[in-house]
Amino acid sequence: MQEIGGFPWLEILSAAALAISLWIYLLLDGTDLGVGMLCAFQRSLEARHIINLSLLPVWDGNETWLVLTVGALLGLFPLAYGIVLSALYVPVFMMLLALVVRGMAIEYRHYAPSLFDTLLVVGSLLTALTQGIIFGTLLQGIPTDGQHYTGNGVEWLRPFPLYCGMALASGYCVMGAGWLIWRCTGELEVWGRHMIRWLVVLAGVLLGGLLAWSTRLPTGGGEHWQHLWLWLPLAIAALSAAAMLAFGLLRRWAFVPLASVLVMASCAFIALIAAVFPWIVPPTLTLHQAVAPASTQRFLLLAFAILTPITLLYNTWAFRIFSGKISG
Repeated sequence: MQEIGGFPWLEILSAAALAISLWIYLLLDGTDLGVGMLCAFQRSLEARHIINLSLLPVWDGNETWLVLTVGALLGLFPLAYGIVLSALYVPVFMMLLALVVRGMAIEYRHYAPSLFDTLLVVGSLLTALTQGIIFGTLLQGIPTDGQHYTGNGVEWLRPFPLYCGMALASGYCVMGAGWLIWRCTGELEVWGRHMIRWLVVLAGVLLGGLLAWSTRLPTGGGEHWQHLWLWLPLAIAALSAAAMLAFGLLRRWAFVPLASVLVMASCAFIALIAAVFPWIVPPTLTLHQAVAPASTQRFLLLAFAILTPITLLYNTWAFRIFSGKISG
């Protein structure tokens, strides 16, 4: 079988399919979740109404990528799926419940604005925290015997996963502020520009701590960061995006701040994924050990190749139809 970097090409493509779907989900729905959390700092019912209108046409399409991510994990890496779900049953259940609450809050806000605005904030915050906790637990390492989960079910309550939850929530808020700058006008746009300045500093500090902490975990991440070819391009891209963010805010551009933040978020995502490669359930289960049979990989990768462009087209169409500033 042909190899890429010493790994069978089918395994690399399977891992790439999983990573790409997760990456797109984090950028799209992460922005929505950030907007929902920022709603907590807006007392004006009219401003909250505009925020809700900005999310209403796109939130459900963005969540489609979470379905694709979970489907890819189940189909392409079934052993990892079973172990991860066993270890993270509680935060996964909490995340799904929070996503349902967030969706209800957006769709039914007109029935009870104050109640559903509160549910939007709670659902968005809980979703962001649990997603960070899930990712942090994976980075920290899940105890297994190679086939089954052998932990006590509370590994996700340790300091590192909880810290990851806070870091991810802050990053989502930065993306949410960028969204408000892009989609809103008047006081909301000005408020978004004000919020993003200090939110990006907070998220940068938390993310820097996360990256430093992750290099000391028993997953081998520290060894990866010894390679100049890995961290230097990411650092250059992230610093360039930060400079573009500052320039975009100075010139009062609408889309550039959001685009810059998404680039920085992408760099952080790549860095964390690279830190654990080739593990899929650190520190004992590799991609090769958890991957499905080759015939299953071929079938699911074909399905992924069909579904991904369709989903991207749907997202693009939704953003195109409902493009432009929202003023009320």
